[in-house]
Amino acid sequence: MNFKFAPFLFCGLLPACPLWAAEAEPKSSDQTQHDISALAERNIIHGPEYWAAHAAKGEKCDGGKVATLLTHVAQVFKPVKTADEAIAVLVERGVIGTPGYWTKNAKEGATCDGGNVAAVLSRIAGRLPVEPPPSAKATPLEAIAPAQIKDHYDIIIAGAGMGGTGAAVQAARMGRSVLLLEETDWIGGQAMAAGVTSMDEGVTLVRERGLYRELCGLISANYQPLGIHPETAYGQHHMCVEPRVGRHLLQVLLGDARGKGVLDLALLSKVTKANKTGDTVTGVEIRSGSDKGEATHMVSCKVLVDATEWGDVIPLTGARYRVGNCLSDGVIDPTRHVQDNTWCAVIKQYPKGVPPELIVREAPPGYTDKVQAAFARSLMAGTGKQEAQSKPWNWETFIGYRGMPDSSREGDSPPITRTHMNYNNDFLSTVAELESPAKREATNRAMRLKTLHLLYYIHHTLGLTDWSVANDEGYDTPYNRGQIDAWLKDEPALAPYRPILIHFCVMPYTRESRRIVGLHTLTAHEIERNPGRPIQFPDSVALGDYPVDMHGSKVPQYLEMDLDHESDFSSKFGGKGVGPFAIPFRCFIPEKVDGFLPAEKNLSQSRMANGATRLQPHTLNMGQAVGAIAALAVEKGIQPRAVDPVEVQRVLLEAGDTLAIDPVRGVRWGTPEWRKKQFEMVHAAAGGS
Repeated sequence: MNFKFAPFLFCGLLPACPLWAAEAEPKSSDQTQHDISALAERNIIHGPEYWAAHAAKGEKCDGGKVATLLTHVAQVFKPVKTADEAIAVLVERGVIGTPGYWTKNAKEGATCDGGNVAAVLSRIAGRLPVEPPPSAKATPLEAIAPAQIKDHYDIIIAGAGMGGTGAAVQAARMGRSVLLLEETDWIGGQAMAAGVTSMDEGVTLVRERGLYRELCGLISANYQPLGIHPETAYGQHHMCVEPRVGRHLLQVLLGDARGKGVLDLALLSKVTKANKTGDTVTGVEIRSGSDKGEATHMVSCKVLVDATEWGDVIPLTGARYRVGNCLSDGVIDPTRHVQDNTWCAVIKQYPKGVPPELIVREAPPGYTDKVQAAFARSLMAGTGKQEAQSKPWNWETFIGYRGMPDSSREGDSPPITRTHMNYNNDFLSTVAELESPAKREATNRAMRLKTLHLLYYIHHTLGLTDWSVANDEGYDTPYNRGQIDAWLKDEPALAPYRPILIHFCVMPYTRESRRIVGLHTLTAHEIERNPGRPIQFPDSVALGDYPVDMHGSKVPQYLEMDLDHESDFSSKFGGKGVGPFAIPFRCFIPEKVDGFLPAEKNLSQSRMANGATRLQPHTLNMGQAVGAIAALAVEKGIQPRAVDPVEVQRVLLEAGDTLAIDPVRGVRWGTPEWRKKQFEMVHAAAGGS
């Protein structure tokens, strides 16, 4: 379709002046008027004055006009010619859930409820693509050789996941010299290296915010020329990207940032020691490994950032931290549970047949009747739409849950032909995995084996031999092959499965890490959206919007009952609400240690709060906030705790990030008026402090 990509406009991101004729009296809500304005601005709907007057609760809309409207708005997803085709597309994309209603009423001689029409307009306006950002033209950042690591950087960031990337991009754009380290040979952390590219957005409002907005624009720019709509996850509702594409786009972001500062990326490199003067971190020891051996570097810095998936740098700094529901200066019980982790694998459909080496023909070691029975309770063969609460899921529901775009074939989805296994292969995890490298390695191997078991179940029990692990994502790197070969050396019975295992993701999906004890600890009650209201902290520097989603261990004996309470629990996903909540500056500042900041899942928060902040869009933007804090500290020659949060807010607003939990209405995203209104709303909600 010849649809021009334009800014992602909805809620507060629209023009102040309506586009319809002055003589039409708008009866719809302010929100609906803004939605109409967004769609009319992009020529997706016509006659906006009519919809402003009739798309409202208690009003009626002409059925023939609605049929035309549906035909136009469906073009956001794919070309259609008739209202019936449009209804099918809108059902497919989750915009409408009762096709019978629209088939009956969206036609000449009938009428539609104005409130229902307003809901459709809102859902469409909320899913308009983000325009390609200027960074789309940047040259991707390539890693330097370990020997090229300099003796000093303003900021050293350990971990090139979403948080680390966000911090590096923002700090480099502010002119600082940055060294970004990654201990594997894949960047992107939980999203790209672990393969969880089905972006957990909570609500699509998150797409207006900062670097995540920019990433969404890069994703759209990549797939639009291919005729692919990247909203493929969770039943065609949420943004997704192929991991290899996502990694490339993060390199593009980093490459763009390098043009404004100094930004070096070193792979196969990790911080092994933090050098300190008193309570201030002054530099690090870095160990870099390659096929040519290991090397050690001593590098000084002004600020060290821990953006690792496990919070592995925190103990090196001496900062006090929480792990599970234990404190580092107390008794750490390695048996306490943390959130379950998952070793994911990207799988795809092979229309010409799965390569023979990628079919799991024999039951892997440890596969028992009990294992098979557990999978059978959650997954069966079959097609057709299911409710998410249905158990077991059929195959179509399973692959649609984490459905990915598939640029290896022509055409858009559906059908879904690429996804990743991350549903019924969660693995019980404990504090031991965070604290003990040996235990972590053993559990990592056990997680891989469980995912191999699931693939065998898919091939053997479900008989789906046209699906297997994707061999084109690029996960079979020297690092990953080395990890697998070390495992097979210890367990030679797994050797026949090597051609499959080397294509599994590079790292596990780690949902919970160590967390610093900071100046403020974010709790579940402070972000609760139902029945209460989240706190708009005066020093808000990032927003989340996901519900509290804990995989396992959500029982009092494993939670922090001095921080959270049983009244914060919900028996169902999203029971305490979905939507924006604020994360304050103070959560990123350690109690005592200077020259150090967290930038992943390791900020100061309770375990339950972590269940809402841990998702990919949030960690990217929390990293952006940390990059701003660190850059300002270096620029002013002060410690991060001495940085004025107001200055951080102004930097983030200038970068297009969103800080107010309520939508800004009547002004366009990114304008001076928008920034001013954002700032005023944050401080007005916080009592003007």
